[in-house]
Amino acid sequence: MRGQGRVFRPKYGGLESRVWWLDYSVRGKRYRESSETTNKTAAQRVLRDRIGKREVGKLVGRPDRVRLAEYEKGDDGKAKLVGGLRALAEKQYDIDGLRSKERVVQCWNHLEKFFGAEARAIDIGGVRLDDYVAARLAAGAARQTVNNELSALRRGFRLAIDKGLLAVMPVFNLTTVQSARSGFFEEGEFAALLLELPRDVRDLVDFLRATGWRRDEGRLLTWAAADMVGGTIRLEDARSKSGKPRVFPFGLAPSLKALLEKHWAQRNGLYVFHRDGQPLGVGAVRSAWKRACKRAGLAGRLVHDLRRSAARDFRRAGVSEGEIMRLCGWETRSMFDRYNIIDEADLAAAVAKRFNGKVTAKSEGFAEQPH
Repeated sequence: MRGQGRVFRPKYGGLESRVWWLDYSVRGKRYRESSETTNKTAAQRVLRDRIGKREVGKLVGRPDRVRLAEYEKGDDGKAKLVGGLRALAEKQYDIDGLRSKERVVQCWNHLEKFFGAEARAIDIGGVRLDDYVAARLAAGAARQTVNNELSALRRGFRLAIDKGLLAVMPVFNLTTVQSARSGFFEEGEFAALLLELPRDVRDLVDFLRATGWRRDEGRLLTWAAADMVGGTIRLEDARSKSGKPRVFPFGLAPSLKALLEKHWAQRNGLYVFHRDGQPLGVGAVRSAWKRACKRAGLAGRLVHDLRRSAARDFRRAGVSEGEIMRLCGWETRSMFDRYNIIDEADLAAAVAKRFNGKVTAKSEGFAEQPH
């Protein structure tokens, strides 16, 4: 019937295709696409469905052609990312000038490993997303890590919709994760950990414990940011995760000053913490940390626990929360609160302080009551 489109089987080299194709127009625009079926009746159902969805805006572009990731061989012979949901997400990340792109790349690496670069966007959703979550958890990934990976994929879908490549996206059900973070290092634990680390990573970890800075803020620290005469480190906004510059005076911190002076005397290239002149790799730091924690009986501890511990120690020393936030790089009070920097020892000290002179805190029983 005129206006309702048609199904047909194209010929290639004189031979008729077994797969039925669709030929139809909506709002004056003509579409020709595969029905992906060899059954004519099924193809006609697909035709009616496509026309209906395009008329109401539920279908745009060629969603069957949108892949998870598309690559082509570059001039250097290596695969170059040129399209797909991944390319949209990574390109937008660069346009927005966001930091920690390395983490986003890691998320997409896991997604691509499971689904495959050639996976069609329309085939990713529902049960397949559940399968992904189950597989990652079985591989030992933390729930928050899996949530981050699904968020990266969701971002790719949203960008595809914004660009007119897709009209709809799957529902992403992210699991609820307790966000308060609560790991701390005591002095004995930290000393045991340092003994198990290789020297170059050990010095980086010592720096992070002293400053409360994030791993990559220390790992990528350059000598251009260090004023060895004035005794300060300046982290420019481009290096700071919060996007704001930061100053850390180290001149009156003897152990930190000694650490930086040692590296200054042995400097080799741009980076403070390096291996053969190049910044320590994320993989090298991660593997060294994991091995050292296991050997020191601290399996499961996180590099980020150094940041929590530094904030707690600043607070115990009487430093105000506002000053801690500026030194360590928390932009908002809500983010600072997530780090839950008061531990059980602090709470016990608070109780002892409250009852000082009335009821003393003892390890055994209660004080004898007068008759």
